[in-house]
Amino acid sequence: MERLGPSDLDRVLRFVGEIAAVERLSEFPVRVLDGLRDLIPCDLIGYNEINHAHGQALMVLDPPSLDRSGLEGQRAFQRLAEQHPVLRYHARTGDGRALKISDFLSRDEFHRLDLYAESFRLIGAEDQLALGLPSPPPLVIGMAFNRSQRSFSERDRQVLDLIRPHLAQARRNAELRSQLGEMVVLLEGLADATDRAIVLLDQTRTVRRASSRAAAMFATHLGFRLAVNHSLPGVIDAWITRCGRPERLDRRPGQPFTVEAGHRRLSIRFLPRGEIGEYDALLLEQARDQTELGPLSRLSRREHEVLGWVSRGKTNPQIATILSVTAGTVQKHLEHIYDKLGVRTRAAAAVALASGAAVQWPKSGTDLLDQA
Repeated sequence: MERLGPSDLDRVLRFVGEIAAVERLSEFPVRVLDGLRDLIPCDLIGYNEINHAHGQALMVLDPPSLDRSGLEGQRAFQRLAEQHPVLRYHARTGDGRALKISDFLSRDEFHRLDLYAESFRLIGAEDQLALGLPSPPPLVIGMAFNRSQRSFSERDRQVLDLIRPHLAQARRNAELRSQLGEMVVLLEGLADATDRAIVLLDQTRTVRRASSRAAAMFATHLGFRLAVNHSLPGVIDAWITRCGRPERLDRRPGQPFTVEAGHRRLSIRFLPRGEIGEYDALLLEQARDQTELGPLSRLSRREHEVLGWVSRGKTNPQIATILSVTAGTVQKHLEHIYDKLGVRTRAAAAVALASGAAVQWPKSGTDLLDQA
């Protein structure tokens, strides 16, 4: 067996370091293909993510441009992929190591396939070296290297098998970083909402991230135990399939999914990938009967905090220091509080608070802040 030399190992190490630094999942395919072309020279490299259950496919090519016949070949490949001997092997065994078409078929056998006539022949590929990355079914992730001659060596195979686990880990890291970034953006938008929650979904509609508040809402309104790495309840999955992803040209979202329970109502909106980031999301909002709860229920969490400090005699600049915001922001919150409570003075707002629900105070720093 051919052994990798020091120069090959140095290039592999550089490549592994570069892909480990990828921050966003959307950048991962292009960054990977850029580095792989230097490791495994070939005529065309493809990165594929295919979800057979939902009919979704991401295909990134290097070089990215194809002529008309090449585009026809790409479409034919998706239609005839079940004839591909390496893909069949990967799907059957779960063994995603690097394998060539020529490991399974002679040139004549390959040429007799519709897959060759309608796809590989059009892009001028006589052999392909492909590998698969671990992924949750029904998602299939793979990379394919095409050459106009049957010239892939054992050195090429060894390089790909060596970097394969690092590719899988780098993609997972990029996925987690993307999820974290999206969660931060969403949570910033929901910071003032006490009855909202979010759930992030991957391409298979498996729950990837969910707050404890979201789990509580699912349990209360749907009687369903929401858990990370598990599927959604069937009724929600069916609703997303039916109307969650808008296909109209105006791209307006469909109607929310609503569940009524006593004095509470749960409204679920579906946010497709691209609107908030690289993942689908469910935005949950729990509303209550306002006549039952009174005007204080109309205040956001931040407005409750501001009103609480007002009732303790703090000035706007003091509240701004306590909450790490500007005095102008505090004034805006006060204006909203006045409107919602139907009052016009700080004293009247404090009286409304005293006659209604209590505010939850910070558990730390209170004594120090009282001296502000």
